[in-house]
Amino acid sequence: MADTRATQRNTELDVVIATRDRPPGKLAACLDALGQQTFGHFGVILVDDGGRDPVARRVRSSHPGLPVRVVRNEESIGPGASRNRGVALSGAPYVLFIDDDCISRPELVARHHAALDRAGGPAVSLGPILAPPGRRMPPWTHWDADRLGREYDRLDRGESTPAWTHCYTGNLGVRRADFRAVGGFDERLARQEDVELGFRLSRVGCRFVFDPAAVVWHDSDRSLRTWTRIPALSARFDVLIDQFVPDAGRLPSVREDLLRRHWLLRLARRVCGPPAARRCAVTGAIGAGCLLHALHADRPSLAAFSLVWDLEYTHALAEATAASPRRVEQRAA
Repeated sequence: MADTRATQRNTELDVVIATRDRPPGKLAACLDALGQQTFGHFGVILVDDGGRDPVARRVRSSHPGLPVRVVRNEESIGPGASRNRGVALSGAPYVLFIDDDCISRPELVARHHAALDRAGGPAVSLGPILAPPGRRMPPWTHWDADRLGREYDRLDRGESTPAWTHCYTGNLGVRRADFRAVGGFDERLARQEDVELGFRLSRVGCRFVFDPAAVVWHDSDRSLRTWTRIPALSARFDVLIDQFVPDAGRLPSVREDLLRRHWLLRLARRVCGPPAARRCAVTGAIGAGCLLHALHADRPSLAAFSLVWDLEYTHALAEATAASPRRVEQRAA
């Protein structure tokens, strides 16, 4: 495993980023934004998870003034394991995770450092992951951004309480000591490892703090094909989390949330129970959602993609909970 040190200095906070085959322009934009931070005493640890095109040379030549330490896994070990490796190389008291396609506002690092420093004890700092302003995204990524944005609005208004369920590695700050105390990310999980980490941090007494000004813009390039796989993967990993950490109460929480969904979604689950009906409904909803989005009819477009997510998620959840633990783990991997 390669280790390239761009800087050697003490830092008060390290930004840890895992990357794998991200288009060069996206990664460069992420690092450019970090180079504009108002907070000076931080470093960046970039873990290249066995990508086809090693990033070390590109980073050194394009960002000579940014304190970046690049390490490379010769073979992919996964996002959780890569972030664990990044934290293991840090000597800073605080660690901030962002994704390699996130653009940070200039005050991001300062806001997270202040929140963790002010806490004076076990704490997790959370910030919004928002769609880039003025950009019209594809309808499926618009759906993702809308769902997250509404939850951040509730947090900002005090209608929702910051909790472990809001932990996303796109914008997540922790004390390194707390991270190490709970064992870091569970490397068996390839999805939702951040939420599961949040639960274990809550169990050791971490307080969750949300700062609406600690913003990153998420410029997602996810394809429709990739997006349509995510609901099923999320369902399978929810089942795995329930098996690995039974006291998290993940599945009871999920089922309670499903029962609170809009009555039309609950009706659609019953009507579209047979496989052929579900496939037809999903295909039709995707087509309708894309057409409505093109016509700038955003509200019904979002509703169509909510139907897609709900049908695919609930179908996979039913399959995963009926499977043996061994089969679930094999299928999720």
